[in-house]
Parts: sequence; structure tokens; C-alpha cells
Amino acid sequence: MWWRIAIIILAGVLAYANNLSGPFIFDDGATVVENTSIRDLGSTAVLFAEREMPTAGRPVVNVSFAVNYAFGGLSVRGYHLTNLGIHLLCAVVLFALVRRTFEVARGAGLTAPPNVNPIDIALAIALIWTLHPLNTEVVDYVTQRTESLMALFYLLTLHASASAHPILAVAACGLGMACKESMVTAPVMVMLYDRVFVFDSIKKALRARWPLYAGLAATWIVLVAVNWSGPRIHSSGFSTGMSPWTYLLNQTVMIVRYLRLSIWPTSLVLAYGTPQPMTIAAALPYAFVVISLLALTVYALWRRPLLGFLGAWVFITLAPTSSIVPIATEVGAERRMYLALAAVVTLAVIAFASRVGRRTGAAILGAVGVALALGTALRNREYESPLTLAYTVLQRWPTAYAHTMVGTELALAGRHDEAIAELRQGISGLPKAKYHLGAELFNRRDFDEAISMLQQFLDEEPYAVEAIRARLMIGRALMEREKYADAVAQFQRVLEMTAQRDESRITAIGAMGDALFAQEKFGDAIRFYRGYLAAKPNDINGRLNLGMALFNQGDHAGAAAEARTILRVKEDAAAHDLLGRVLGSEGKLDEAQLEFERAVRIDPNFKQGREDLEMVRRARK
Repeated sequence: MWWRIAIIILAGVLAYANNLSGPFIFDDGATVVENTSIRDLGSTAVLFAEREMPTAGRPVVNVSFAVNYAFGGLSVRGYHLTNLGIHLLCAVVLFALVRRTFEVARGAGLTAPPNVNPIDIALAIALIWTLHPLNTEVVDYVTQRTESLMALFYLLTLHASASAHPILAVAACGLGMACKESMVTAPVMVMLYDRVFVFDSIKKALRARWPLYAGLAATWIVLVAVNWSGPRIHSSGFSTGMSPWTYLLNQTVMIVRYLRLSIWPTSLVLAYGTPQPMTIAAALPYAFVVISLLALTVYALWRRPLLGFLGAWVFITLAPTSSIVPIATEVGAERRMYLALAAVVTLAVIAFASRVGRRTGAAILGAVGVALALGTALRNREYESPLTLAYTVLQRWPTAYAHTMVGTELALAGRHDEAIAELRQGISGLPKAKYHLGAELFNRRDFDEAISMLQQFLDEEPYAVEAIRARLMIGRALMEREKYADAVAQFQRVLEMTAQRDESRITAIGAMGDALFAQEKFGDAIRFYRGYLAAKPNDINGRLNLGMALFNQGDHAGAAAEARTILRVKEDAAAHDLLGRVLGSEGKLDEAQLEFERAVRIDPNFKQGREDLEMVRRARK
């Protein structure tokens, strides 16, 4: 048994070795780089990721990222190693579960094909599943640890139940519920497993194991608790505004594609975009395939329980994400097949094992393993650059979402004209494209169109994570257009939408000070500047603006104190000029002139300093 486990682990390490240093991509920014809740492992904040983030309502996963951060900060290698480690643990538990199933199911008449050792079947299943390219998204994309950790606890729940360890089964199930909502089906799967492999009827299973089933069902309370606050109500569920019927029609296409990729994993796609309007006629061919397979599964559960269980495993594990519960931000994702793929692989291995001898089977397994490992290694290379990965999405599954992915990555690469061109192709089908286009236009100082794009985005996605940044940009753009009152309204909305120590809130407080200063509301501006500097005491511009506001309010001592605070840190032309103004207002013209001269010496092009210097020279004459 142990050398077989070693083969699985070694093969997995070799297949994924070429992407252990791949960069953070896409959602990894929100999950890791910008996720302040993982900065302190000892804080209770680690259990409560910000709303709408990938780890919101998934505290176990967020804690795992906090552990990574505690040991390695933002060094990406540690996160990749952890993802790979979880994947390999899943493979080992899958191997153990298949092996255990052959042991517990002998009474139900399930045996390995003649001349085939059941442990070799378990090895083949786990090895193929480990190396299958369809699983690369879960391993290579750091954020998708949500899927692999949930799957690990899902498999542990099944194995612990099959091994008569009810307490471990319930504990694993509860932890899985705190990883991802897809864990919801695990109690059902345990009951089905018992019915197929252990008991003659559900009635007998309930009579014998009702305490276990009650314990597993109780873990649904964990799922309800972590999702009580609606951590992603604007991206998934019936509150998103997405029609369940439209989503279901789209899922027929996706499920058929998943099954094709399970058999022939080429042209993999990271992002399939958002659900699109679809007619029954367009969905009918795919629906026919799905309904036929579902009917065969029901029939097989009656006549061929093993085959029926495998079919049910696929449909039940996919049900939370691929039925009528809409996920508005993502019509499909290959990671959703992570658990379901195990059943497809098991079916294929058992079918081949019954038709070939042991040596032939070993040779076929070796050839298939090498082919899959090569496919995985090639797919890993596409994760080495977010822009390369985005282009693969656009080439293989062109959507507004794909254009937006490419546009945002081009912008990060500094290719802004190309980025704007791609983003313009995305705005007709994806509200978020308007946000990214608005940001590009803002950076290009095309403020009028930037405001228009960002406002359209807010009208369509008012509760998106990006809504806060959109309002900050609109506010800044309005200030450039000298519409200060409107800018204040935007900054006020940001303050209403953000928590006390949120970085965006701090930025909005400083911006509010600027807008009020521009309106000569110096008293209010001072209040906001003080609040901003409490969080950002080393911000020179903020301190200088506070000093100017104090000067305009007649608080010359306060203004001088702010100027001198700046000058203790650095020689700043504007700070010398401010100090010169204070001294001049006090009649200390000689000292004021020295300060203005220092300001001009530091920055000869400082217009205000030159004017103040000329003014004090005339006054001294």
C-alpha cells in the first residue's frame, strides 16, 4: 500500500513541479494580496473575510491563507506548495476510499474484476485523477484552494464513515461546510454510499446509523452560520437577479463540456464568463444528453448499483453549482468537476480493468499517466503569465468576460491603448468591463467618459467589491472638473460602505478633506485631515494641506507646527513656503524671506514660492 501512495505523490509532484513559482493571478489579488484579514493569524478577523471576497463565509480556507502569510508573507511559492499538498492529500484519501469500498462492499457483491488486485484499481484511479489536466485550475490557481480543501473534507467524510469512525466523519463534514457551500451534499452522499455498498435498504441504513446521519445533518448548521450574513449574495444565489431557468439552460452546455473534458482534456478554459440568455431550442441537444445520463443513473441505481452510484456522484457533487441555483458571475468553471471527475475516472478504470490483464493494464496505466502528466505540465506553463492565460481564454471561449480579462492584463502590462480597445469589446456584455474601462480612462485623464463608464457600472453593480473604488475615482474626476459638492457626495458614500480601518475609507477621508478645502470649508477640511493623518501620519501632502487649512482658519501656530513636522522629515519647498507665510503674517519678514528663499532653492519652478518671495522683498523695501 505504501509504495503505491509514494507513486501517487511522486507523480503529482513531478507533474506540477513547473508551476510552483507561478504568479498570483486574477482573484488571488483579493484573496491574498489585498486580504487584510489574513495578516494576523491570532486575530478573530481571520475568520471573517470581507464581504463578496472569494474566502468570505469560508473561514477554514481563509485561516489556511493566514497560515501561509504567517510563514512566508506574500511569497507565492508557499501558497502553491500548500495547494499542491492539499491536492495530493485528496488523492491519497481517494485511494484509501476506493480501497476501503472494495473491502466493505464484498457483502453487496462488489468485487474486483478477475485477476486484478483491488488495491491496484485504487492506485490507477487515484493516479489518473491526480495527473488529470482538468484538475490544474484547482492546483495552479491559488484562490481555488476553496475547492480542494472542501474536496479533502468531503472525501475524508466518506472514508471515515466507511471505516466506522463517526466522530471523525462529522468533524470532517463540519470543517468542509466552513470551506465551501458545495459541501452541502456530503451527508446525502454518505447515505447513498451506505445504501449501495453496505445495506439492503435505506430503512436498514437509517436504523443502524441514524446517529451518524443526524450528526452529519447537523453540520448544515455550520453552513447556515457562515453564510448567515450573505457573504456573496450579489454573486451567487437567488438574490443575484439571475433567472434560475436561464442558469439551468446554460448548465446543460457546461455539463456536456465538463464530461468531454474529462475524457479528452484539451483546450482548457479558466473563465467561461457570465450566464447568457439561451433558448430551449439551443439548449435541447445538450439537455437531451444530460437527461439521458440522469435517467441511466436512476436505472443503474436499481439494476447496477455501483454504476448508479458513480453516476449519482457526478450529478450530486455538481448539483450545488450546476443546477438552478444561479452563480451570476460565472456560468461554468472546470474546478467544479474536481470531485465529480473521480467518479468518471473510476468508471473508466473499472471498465478497462475487466477487459485487460494485469501486465497490459499496468502498461496502459503508465502510458495514460505519462500523457496526462505531460498535458498537466503544458497547462501549468499557461499559468506562468496572467496575460498568456487570459489570451487562452479569449482564443478558446471568446466572450465579453474574456475580452475584459485580456484588457485588464494589458493595462497591468502598460499596454493601455490595446487595453482600452479590448475593454470596449467587453462593455456590451459585462458590467465589470465598464469599471475597468472607466479606470483606464481616468488614468488617461479622460475624466468625462471615465465618469460616464464608472457611473454605468455602479448603476448595474452597486454592491460589487469594485463599487468603492469606482466611487473614489468618480469623486477624484469630479474634483478635476471642479464639481466639489458632487465629489463630496461620492466620498460620503464610500464612508458609508466601508469599515473603520478599511484602506479605501482612509483614502476617502483624505479626499473628503481635499474637496472641502477646495470649497474653502476649512473647518470641516481640518477635521477630515486630522482623521486621515491619524491613520497616515507620514503623508506629506495630507499634513501640508492640514497646515494650509489651519493657516486659512487663522491658526498660525498650528500651521507652523505642521510645516516644521514635515521639515523634520524632509526638505520640502511647499512646507518652507507655508512656514514663510506664517512668519510673514507675524511680521517676521527677515525670517519669512529666508524660508521663501529655501523653498525656491529646493524647487526653482515653484511658482507660489517665487511669488511669495517677491512679495516679501517688496514689503521689506
